Amino acid sequence: MASRFSLALIAAAGMAAAGIAAADPAFRDVSAECGIDFVHANGATGGKNYYEVMGSGVAVLDFDGDGRLDVYCVTCVGPNRLYRNVGEFRFEEVPGAAGAADEGYGMGAVAADADSDGDADLYVTNFGANALYRNDGGRFARVTAGAEDDRWGCGASFLDYDRDGVLDLYVVNYVQCAVPDTNVCPTEDGHRLYCGPRRYPRAADVLLRGLGDLRFEDVSEKAGVAGVSGRGLGVIAFDADRDSWPDLYVANDLDPNFLFRNLGDGTFEEIGILSGVSHSEDGMEESGMGVAAGDYDRDGWLDLFVTNYVNETNTLYHNEGDGFFLDVSAMTGVGPSSLPWISWGTEFLDWDLDGWPDLLVVNGHTESEPELVDPTTTWKQRGFLYRNVGEGRFEDVTQSAAPALLAPRASRAAAFGDLDDDGDIDVIVQAQNAPLLVLRNTAADANWIGVSTRGSRSNRDGVGARVEVHTGDVTLVRERQAGGSYLSSNDPRLTFGLGSSAAVDSIVVAWPSGSTSVLRAPAIGRYHEIVESED
Repeated sequence: MASRFSLALIAAAGMAAAGIAAADPAFRDVSAECGIDFVHANGATGGKNYYEVMGSGVAVLDFDGDGRLDVYCVTCVGPNRLYRNVGEFRFEEVPGAAGAADEGYGMGAVAADADSDGDADLYVTNFGANALYRNDGGRFARVTAGAEDDRWGCGASFLDYDRDGVLDLYVVNYVQCAVPDTNVCPTEDGHRLYCGPRRYPRAADVLLRGLGDLRFEDVSEKAGVAGVSGRGLGVIAFDADRDSWPDLYVANDLDPNFLFRNLGDGTFEEIGILSGVSHSEDGMEESGMGVAAGDYDRDGWLDLFVTNYVNETNTLYHNEGDGFFLDVSAMTGVGPSSLPWISWGTEFLDWDLDGWPDLLVVNGHTESEPELVDPTTTWKQRGFLYRNVGEGRFEDVTQSAAPALLAPRASRAAAFGDLDDDGDIDVIVQAQNAPLLVLRNTAADANWIGVSTRGSRSNRDGVGARVEVHTGDVTLVRERQAGGSYLSSNDPRLTFGLGSSAAVDSIVVAWPSGSTSVLRAPAIGRYHEIVESED
């Protein structure tokens, strides 16, 4: 996210499209009626403190174990808030966020059962000390566990990098910034703007190894991830090379992105440049914010999508299956349309359940007054919903399918989950100093199947498990992840659109422990919990 402003036109036609919307869009704005009254606040007073620009995240999790997804909202100023899902797409605020009303300068949140006791714990990153909350039967308590890094924490992902059955944690730190910010960046006529990232020293990321019972140790040096540093914002753990060991991808801001390849011996090697995912197609360092991993072309290999700054395309890296990735942003259609915007939260989601993973992206400028130097742009910007039409192409269907995304917002985070348990994915968008946008997916008219994973020898959540759904000659692949998008945490269950397929041959789960589970001829239109055998 650079301190530079587009001199190009900001896609006037796209903005004009907000005036026309489909009568019955797939995504319906239910923000005013669902009961979530959260409003984000970054505390900006005009002093242009750099930490004000990043926004905060959202986590969807079942905190009380009732089988419904709840919503945890992070804010910069004021307490974080938690909303219980009471069914029929209605939510009620939980007083004191059930003990997790963290009042740090909030950035992100990621949920997972880190102590393997059957309920979802929370890790909250802050501009300042991060916080780990143990969940005990629907009540949270902050614990001191060796994970309270007091730098500028942003993205975080749980993973089991050493496959010992205990979840570990990778935390991305951004830059070093004073309070108040001592950097001053005025325009020629004296207006003060937010400075860019290159005015601030980098802060190193940290890899924390889980020791059990919510205790962690810093193994950054030992594991080999401390040898490089970048201005990191987003991170996702996924198996890039299909060797059954989780790798780590870090989206950096005006630094090369990192791909840490897991060597399987407790160490990583950084291969971002070698593998082709560190720079843009023309060799430029970009301003990475959000990140997602998914198999958009159904070839069995997880691809990468990274959101970037204005005049940089959002980047789709195709996994070539041989340890290399290819930038296909232009040929797939997701690159050119992103040039005028600053993009943040994102995810691969099959919103129409046709079996092809689609993409959603939310946008917003970093500068609250960008028109002072560029009259063609604004702080609040539209978002995008792309439909995967197959054959490696995406098309913009925002106007017809998600017109609420066309309304300008200074969006940052996006979280994804099936909030009403009907098999399609709903979306929550967090914007700067604005109410939460809640989009209910109502239009999918296709078959689906869902999977939740419960490990025994592996970590209890099954984080890192590879799930394959076989139907006819099609194989759909997803991985159980904990973290991603931008500063957010998504539905722990995995949903698969089946299109017109009326049956599934089998579901195959490859567990982090190395074991495999197979569920044959499962019923469609429902979620299946697959439990790892202890044998």
